[in-house]
Parts: sequence; C-alpha cells; structure tokens
Amino acid sequence: MFKLAIHERKNSFSDRWISYCNENNIQYKKVNCLNSDIISQLKESHALLWHWAHFEPTAQLVAKQIIKAIETTGFSTFPDYNTCWHYDDKIAQKYLLESINAPIVPSYVFFDKEEALSFFCDAAYPLVFKLRCGAGSKNVQLLKSKNQAIRICQKAFTKGFVASKGYFNDAKTKIRKLNNFKELQAKIKRFPSAIKNILISKKFLPTQKGYIYLQDFCSDNEYDTRITVIGDRAFGFRRKVRPGDFRASGSGHIEYDPEKIDLRCVEIAFQVSRQLKTQSLAFDFIYNDKIPLICEISYCYQSKAVYDCAGHWNNQLKWIKGHMWPEDAIIIDLINDMQCHLND
Repeated sequence: MFKLAIHERKNSFSDRWISYCNENNIQYKKVNCLNSDIISQLKESHALLWHWAHFEPTAQLVAKQIIKAIETTGFSTFPDYNTCWHYDDKIAQKYLLESINAPIVPSYVFFDKEEALSFFCDAAYPLVFKLRCGAGSKNVQLLKSKNQAIRICQKAFTKGFVASKGYFNDAKTKIRKLNNFKELQAKIKRFPSAIKNILISKKFLPTQKGYIYLQDFCSDNEYDTRITVIGDRAFGFRRKVRPGDFRASGSGHIEYDPEKIDLRCVEIAFQVSRQLKTQSLAFDFIYNDKIPLICEISYCYQSKAVYDCAGHWNNQLKWIKGHMWPEDAIIIDLINDMQCHLND
C-alpha cells in the first residue's frame, strides 16, 4: 500500500490532494518540508507532494535544494527538480528554452551596466522589461524610448527593484473577478493573512539588482494562450489583454472555448515538456507575425482556472471532454509512476 507525504499549506494544491486521498482511501501523512527533520519525516512514505510558491520566502530559499536532496535517494516528489528548478526565474527559463531550441520570444540579459547601455543605444523600441521573478504581470514594464530604458538601467544597477508585490497590487482586477458576495467575504477574510505574507516577502525576498532582463515587444496581441501540460494532458484557455495595456497575465478575462485554441501551442507545449522531462508545466504563448512563441513557463498556476476547462487534449491531440482538477491529475500520475518503479 502506498503512503504519500503531503506538505500542507492552506489555499494551495494540498487542500485538494488531502481531499482526494480521503475520497479514494489513499494513505497519507502531513509533513512540514521546512522542518529540519524532513528527511526523517519521509521514512514511512513513498512520495512527497509539496506545492511551494514564489511568495513564500523560506520555500524560495530551500525548496529546490530539499527536493534535489530527497531525489538522490530515489524518492518520488512533486514537483521533481526538473519541473521546478527554473520556477519564478525568467533568466533561467531563457537559457533553458534556448538550449533546446524552443520557440521563445527573443530575450536578452545583461549583467554589465555598460553593455546594457550600449544595447539600449541601438535597440528598436518598445522593449519589455521584466524582473527575473514575480507573477501576475508584477514588475513588467514597457520601455518606449531610449531615455526610459536608460533610467531603468540606472536603477537596476544601483538601488534595484522590490520583487514582492504591493498591498493592493491588481486590486481592481481581483475585485472584478469576484462572482458573488460569498467570494468577496472569503477574500476579506483572507486579507490579514495576505498582508502578513506580503510583509514577510518584503522583509526576506532580496532586492532585484545587478542585471537587466528584456524581451522583444510583440505587437497586436489581444490575448495570450495558456497551455498547462500535466503528464499526457494539455489544458488550454486564452486570456484577454487588460484594457489599455499590453499584458494579459492576471487580467481575469478568460476564454475557455477549445475551438479558439491554436493547436500549434498545444503541440509545442507537449514537445517542450517531453524534452525537459517535466511533470507539470504551464506555458504562456503570444504571437509574432502569427507564429506562436513561448513567453514564460511555470510549474505553479491557478488550479480553478485549469479545472474550468471543458476538457483536455491527450498527447495525440485528441480532445477528451470533462472537467478535471489539476491536483487530481498530478496525484494520479505520481501513483502510476510509483507503481511502474515497483514493477520494474
């Protein structure tokens, strides 16, 4: 009989993982991966499930290292190291995707101020400036001129940028996405906890400085396409660009019609996932001259947004109808993987 270890964090994938285990009579124990004795805690288990996020400073500090250490013993984890080592690090993603010749938005990184300034003198504008970390379009700016780019460069190589989000970041979007009074009450109830997390993040997450990361600006994109690959399943939807903006991430305007999904994006997402040997990965696509290009990747994503898809494509691009929680897909794949290892 399998026994899973689950790191419990409220309002994360662990909520559904625990419910799934209870509903399907799967043995599990709750563990704390941030405890010094986590290796000992895992001795009676067969696999670890830990949904750690970019806004958790302690997890950001040690999660990848702990997962890599656990994997050296042959222990199964979600996420595994291949899936998460590049999470919330756009610079790592640039080099990783370039190494396999994946179709990505042209990206540039400079660690020398003079090299960056020289680039800005001859660059074609606008350019998209991003910090290597952050989500939901936080710390993403459109540089429309050389003078604006130089000002950003000066800041990047002096005092730098705060990586953590503000107290009311995307407040209008979050309010617009609420469907009813009950959801508003739930958000208000979580507000003190959210403020606490932001304060912790501001205290511990490092100031971002000493580099410039840029992407070419791809015009005439009214939406981006989010493809989430979990094993041999691909879930897809489109996110409309914010009004008067160029960014789609976090807009709250989602289209779920599978007929509108460009299957080239699905094919690319499957291919890259296979090459990188990842368990689960979300891809953001935009277009340049009608060619789909990867903008970013992430092992973390909004569970409900994936569940709301009417179905998914398998790796043969066959459409399979029906809603599915991504957490369920993850735990099913992990158990199947363990069974294969035991049968070998």
